Amino acid sequence: MPDQELNMTSLLPKRRVVIAWDMHYSCNFRCPYCWYTTTGWTELAWKNNYKTPEQWADVWRRMHEKYGRCQLRITAGEPFTYPRFSEIIFRLTQWHDTQITSNCSETEAVAEFAEKIDPKAAEIDCTFHPLQGDFDVFLKNVLKLREHKFTANVCYLAYPPQMPQMGEFKKRFMDAGVYMNMAIFWGRYKDKDYPFAYTDEEKRWIKEVIGYETGPETVNLDPLAIKGKVCGAGQRYAVVQADGKVYRCGQLCHEELSIGSLFDEDFKLFEKGQACTVDYCKSKEFQAAWEDEEKEALLKRNEYPAAQAKA
Repeated sequence: MPDQELNMTSLLPKRRVVIAWDMHYSCNFRCPYCWYTTTGWTELAWKNNYKTPEQWADVWRRMHEKYGRCQLRITAGEPFTYPRFSEIIFRLTQWHDTQITSNCSETEAVAEFAEKIDPKAAEIDCTFHPLQGDFDVFLKNVLKLREHKFTANVCYLAYPPQMPQMGEFKKRFMDAGVYMNMAIFWGRYKDKDYPFAYTDEEKRWIKEVIGYETGPETVNLDPLAIKGKVCGAGQRYAVVQADGKVYRCGQLCHEELSIGSLFDEDFKLFEKGQACTVDYCKSKEFQAAWEDEEKEALLKRNEYPAAQAKA
């Protein structure tokens, strides 16, 4: 059986600049906890900007010229449904590493990807959605990626209706030699705000499934206030939406807060970190935006050095 600790860890080289790219707002799933589902996929679709592999290569080559080899975290809708997806990734990996979040339901597209792409420059975060996806299809595609030497980690969301099955699914993945990583739910369910609404019993249950008390998977189980903290979001981390507009982080994706456009040849990231304006770091952007010593402190003890917080 593969080493469990290895299976939950990215093997991509560390890059100074990390960019989360909402490639397009289109998905073959309609998960009830997804922000895009609650917002409305059709309301977001007007931002979609479908370009050829050659056009995207030109755009991302400019970023390479400015910032060297970055890590692109490709997410939002289902990336494998983007036209000519494997061709785009093949070209992008000349300039950047890619980490792709997928529901792993597109069997033919996954197989094509596995054959074409160098696993040294691409990883897949395989998110299992039991309310939408088929376990056997999902596992088959995860194992296909692993057969081709890809790092293909499995993630399971601790969404209340999915919690009764999380122990069972963890065992089923474990029996197949796959570590199942847990993610903490941020959002509303039955008029309650999570993760604040998790009961002590539910927290204990989640930790039992994870297998440890405090660590990377338990961050945000007890949310840590970070408003006013100086953060590298916008400097060494950014979010690019499907229309090319760039934002400091996922929680600041409001039109008036855009810091520029990826399609602008003169676009640049900030030179210095700036104070955070939100209450909590919901999407773990700290993993790329914070300094190493702060990130490690939070991952290990769910805290960060108080001296780094500024009003």
